[in-house]
Amino acid sequence: MFGGALGVAVAYLGVKLMISLAFSRAHFVPIDATPSLPVLAFAFGLSLVTGVLFGTAPAWIATHADPAEALRGASRSTHDKASLPQKALVVVQAALSIVLLAGAGFLTRSLQKLEHQNMGFETDHRVSIVLNTPPASYSQARLDGLYRELQDRLSRIPGVQRAALALYSPLIDNWGELVIREGKGVPTFSDDASSSWDRVSVGYLELMGQHLVQGRSITEQDTASSRNIAVVDEEFVRKFFKKGEDPLGAHFGMDMPQYSGTYEIVGVVRSANYTDTTGHWRRPVIFLPLAQHARYDNPLMQWVDDRTHRIESAVLQIRGSMTGLEPQIRRAFSEVDPNLTIVRIQTMQEQVDGTLDQQRTMAEMTGLFGVLALALAAIGLYGVTAYTVERRTSEIGIRMALGADRANVVRMVLRGAFLQILIGLAIGLPIAIACGRLIAAQLYQVKSWDPLVLFGAVFSLGLCAFLASVIPAQRAASIDPVKALRTE
Repeated sequence: MFGGALGVAVAYLGVKLMISLAFSRAHFVPIDATPSLPVLAFAFGLSLVTGVLFGTAPAWIATHADPAEALRGASRSTHDKASLPQKALVVVQAALSIVLLAGAGFLTRSLQKLEHQNMGFETDHRVSIVLNTPPASYSQARLDGLYRELQDRLSRIPGVQRAALALYSPLIDNWGELVIREGKGVPTFSDDASSSWDRVSVGYLELMGQHLVQGRSITEQDTASSRNIAVVDEEFVRKFFKKGEDPLGAHFGMDMPQYSGTYEIVGVVRSANYTDTTGHWRRPVIFLPLAQHARYDNPLMQWVDDRTHRIESAVLQIRGSMTGLEPQIRRAFSEVDPNLTIVRIQTMQEQVDGTLDQQRTMAEMTGLFGVLALALAAIGLYGVTAYTVERRTSEIGIRMALGADRANVVRMVLRGAFLQILIGLAIGLPIAIACGRLIAAQLYQVKSWDPLVLFGAVFSLGLCAFLASVIPAQRAASIDPVKALRTE
């Protein structure tokens, strides 16, 4: 009953911990951690039933003991068949704990690689600003002037090295359209001819650290009166051009074949991850000048083009930290136009980290369950080892009377304890590798047989097993042979 009551408390605190991990950055938590009385009553009742069942089994076994064998000192035997079920449970606990520890290690390793992957853009000393789109009543001419003024005003904030504007910044949103190259025919949906695209101001690519590979970047000469140009990334070239084919000067359009000559490629930049940090879904990206406008006969296409000029992001490159910078940014926006409201200001690294919340939560949760399983295995091993030492007190006394020293006794007890752990490892490691194969599709650059992860799991279990068994081993080595021989 005490264990059940304590378990209910631990469960309640555990749920709050899980929610805090899952929604660590959220302003609104959609899950209520208030305990449900029916659920708690069920859990408490289940703990009582479990206690009765597992308490009755050894009591029933005890009623079938042979008094004559007990009086003759049956417990002096070195073979204790009665403890086999307990040892089997320890083996199962060890196997389960190694599976959970390895799983936590795989997820943690994957998370570390995701956090340190080359995103293709700079995050140091970069600030991301997410804003609400300008009012729909603003004309294109007004928006063009507003953007020039806003970019200039943000650049003049003390501590800001340069500023740029964009329809969206990395990992915030994604605009994707069907790409049709001029003279290449209309692709089908099965061709996977889509690409992400973004509208950016002059200096955006340089600010984000996306270096040129070919051609030129977006410059001041790309205005509303000049030809429509585009800068694409290397992923776009790999996807839409044959090997050795020069992309510079090529034309393409979006969605409809009659507009396949809308944009001319003038530059190629290094690929960057604008869509997905997991590495499973990285699309090519097209960058179009914010100052340019495409003209379409189709109303829907024209609406889409006009909509992309209502930007939602600004990025800054700063010289130092963000300390004291946010009030100045908000003041700059209000001075340019009070209708430009800011949704969020954060560093670019925080923006990247925010996309890994699910992976981080999974790794932390699996780690918690792994530690819990490890603790249960250690407690079980300690209990069984201490119980075995108690039952073998007379035997240990005889061994010491015949010349066994403390080191011999410690080794004997540890050998018996670690035999159970080794059997658990023999069972658990193949299962852990098999589970790693099952989740391999969700891992980033981590193999199911990662030696570092498996070694860490084995070492953790071995260390806990040693700590759990060394205490009863030391107690066994401290037995007084004379007193031990008098126990029966």
